[in-house]
Amino acid sequence: MKILIIGHLGYVGPAVLDQLLKNKDYILTGIDTKYFYKKKFFEKYKNKITNIYKDVREINKKDLIGIDQIVYLAAISNDPMGNTFKKITHEINYKSAIKIAKLAKKNNVKKFIFASSCSIYGFTKNLTKSELSKLNPLTAYAKSKVLSEKKLKLISDKNFNVVCLRFATACGYSTNLRLDLVLNDFVASAIVSKKLQVLSDGSPWRPLIHIIDMARAINWAIDEKKIKKFISLNAGSNNMNYQIKDLAYNVSKLIKGTKVYINTKAFPDKRSYKVNFSKFEKLNKKFKPIYNLKKSIVDLKDNLIKKKFKTKNFRNSNYIRLNVLKKLVEKKILDKDMRWKNSI
Repeated sequence: MKILIIGHLGYVGPAVLDQLLKNKDYILTGIDTKYFYKKKFFEKYKNKITNIYKDVREINKKDLIGIDQIVYLAAISNDPMGNTFKKITHEINYKSAIKIAKLAKKNNVKKFIFASSCSIYGFTKNLTKSELSKLNPLTAYAKSKVLSEKKLKLISDKNFNVVCLRFATACGYSTNLRLDLVLNDFVASAIVSKKLQVLSDGSPWRPLIHIIDMARAINWAIDEKKIKKFISLNAGSNNMNYQIKDLAYNVSKLIKGTKVYINTKAFPDKRSYKVNFSKFEKLNKKFKPIYNLKKSIVDLKDNLIKKKFKTKNFRNSNYIRLNVLKKLVEKKILDKDMRWKNSI
């Protein structure tokens, strides 16, 4: 089976590649624009997959010849980036996904797996959101995922199946690490400063999923034959819904000496969603998350300590994806439309 992974050189990429390379029947190709590419992290894959370095907006039908399934990971991938680069978020997260899906259908690709997000639920009060719940996207990033899902449903048919995996908030160690994710930020802060400053009142809910479990969910979607035409599916675990303050306190327990400071006078964050993953668990009965909250924290802590992580000012570093994009634009390596000025 020939599988094309679009956006394979980011934070989730190493976990997905490691997972799919376990199956000797898969032939993998990756297409990536290389915004966040780091040669030393991806060198080990160079003889195991075919790499194409290309902006997703430039993908054409020739790139899809012979492909059986597509995994679409490419995205301007969180709210700060989406709010700063709204037009580009719309182009990459939505327009490019739909363009490629249409090309894929014409090229007889059998399945399109789209990395969506639980952030599309927006604000849930005390309700737990299922796939049938009303969507309430609050940011450019979340809105791009909603638009994509709606259009992909229209494109899908019995010969072109679409699986939209609404992933919980990603967490965990990656060789291409991001620290602009809530749990990753907390663990890094605890290691370098022994202090966690929660800017909100700590009440918002977030579901979490480790990137290795994300990769396993994608692998399931590739192999699953019972899905016909289209499905949107919350991807995660009912045991991994937490309030932000609980995440902070759990990190402080596992990284000794860490103090938690919560801004009790702050307004609650409007992005708060507790999610029901029962449908995913029912369809994917063999799926049991490898990583719970404790194991996710310890995994990240141990790897950062092994890496001798000491970047106290990490929020101004390249561990934050928005900083990377801003620098590429400021240095005029990317133009205003975030396209490479020179060939990739």
